[in-house]
Amino acid sequence: MIETLMQSASECVDVIRALGGAGVALYAVIFLLATIVFVPASPLTAIAGFLYGPLWGTLLISLAGGVSALVTFLIGRTIARPWVGRRLVSHPRLAKIDLAAAHGGLRIVFLLRLASVVPFAPLSYVLGASRVSFRDFVFASWLGLLPGTFLYVYLGSLVSSVNQILSGDAADNAPRVFTWVGLAMAVLALLTIAHYARKSVNQSIERES
Repeated sequence: MIETLMQSASECVDVIRALGGAGVALYAVIFLLATIVFVPASPLTAIAGFLYGPLWGTLLISLAGGVSALVTFLIGRTIARPWVGRRLVSHPRLAKIDLAAAHGGLRIVFLLRLASVVPFAPLSYVLGASRVSFRDFVFASWLGLLPGTFLYVYLGSLVSSVNQILSGDAADNAPRVFTWVGLAMAVLALLTIAHYARKSVNQSIERES
């Protein structure tokens, strides 16, 4: 079963590559739709590197990922935000945290994207339901996703078969330093998020006191 799926995926990738420019547009649409419905973005990003190389793969996913994040954010804002807003009325502490997210949204969104500890689409939906501004979300998401996007695209460009990506073997081709740098970035980002989140919440509470 798994081998059949991998073979089908490999054939689809071959078709996309053969389509040239139309294949680029098709892959962007596939990435957009797949990530909206919670398909993991990492293997899709690596496949872009396999298809188009580090530079063009990064550019493609940067644009497609930005559109996907925007769509999921707007869904969260229009559907989930009204429900969240009603619940916050009876939870003052959570309301202050939500307010803190609005004030420090640019920094918090950037660090969350950089850390990559929360999956792509769920984070966009959650942030859409928060008071993070649209402008802060778009800019911080795009900037915060760039390092991870380049890393996965680069890993994808190293493999000789898309099956290596789907089976998780692509990481074996990566220089060990990438693993440690990625881990260090995630830990540093999480610590910084905790610091600024605590600071923003305390400031919000003081303003309300």
